[in-house]
Amino acid sequence: MSVWSIAAAQSGSRSGEIDWNISRHLDFVRQAAEHSVDLLIFPELSLTGYELALAPSLAMSLDDPRLAVFADAAATHQMAIVIGLPLLDGPDTLLAAVAFLPEGTRISYGKRKLFGEEKLFFKAGQSVPLFGYQQHHVAMAICADISVEAYARDAAQRGANLYATGVLVSEQGYHNDCEYLARWSRDYKMAVLMANHALPTGGYQSAGKSALWDESGRQVVLGGSGEELVIARRKGKLWQGEVHSVGHHSAI
Repeated sequence: MSVWSIAAAQSGSRSGEIDWNISRHLDFVRQAAEHSVDLLIFPELSLTGYELALAPSLAMSLDDPRLAVFADAAATHQMAIVIGLPLLDGPDTLLAAVAFLPEGTRISYGKRKLFGEEKLFFKAGQSVPLFGYQQHHVAMAICADISVEAYARDAAQRGANLYATGVLVSEQGYHNDCEYLARWSRDYKMAVLMANHALPTGGYQSAGKSALWDESGRQVVLGGSGEELVIARRKGKLWQGEVHSVGHHSAI
């Protein structure tokens, strides 16, 4: 019986320091590979930090040469990797999640429910990409998107087995957001994975506590604080969870 292993990278980002953040992302990727993870999700704007005012100057195109390391890592480790970044879309910028699939495809998703000052810097996304990976179908959502039932329902109706969300959630909003995620998993019979930031960013103190809910709304695994890899594995219909701290592999 095959095992499907998915993980939230509860990573910390340095504000605006893309090169450092890429290096840190790759630490998480390597550790996830050691634990045979098939799909790894990073938090909202993980590559830049949640720095709205810097987003226009930091925005990248989908074929930016700096992103090649993620395409290479996805192929090398046969792992789908989803990162958060400001993405150029013609004259506009999307608050995006980009998935790098093992066979070389890159898929972008733009946050649809922009929150607060995000509207000053970003255009709302339109598309709802669903990507298939190892007989599983994954729909992406970013932070405030998770409060919109129509998005979760649409993902489920299109056949998603997993609603994968990269977020920046503070202690103050954490309980509410988890209520949404548990509800969508229960009501729409799909697993829900949340990857939250490990460190303060953009003036917010992140709550950490990345988590996965199974198809019945049960929380399978819950991270703590600091940088962690929060893994959930499904064998048949049974889920199990584990949490690992993440060390630094690379010289910085």
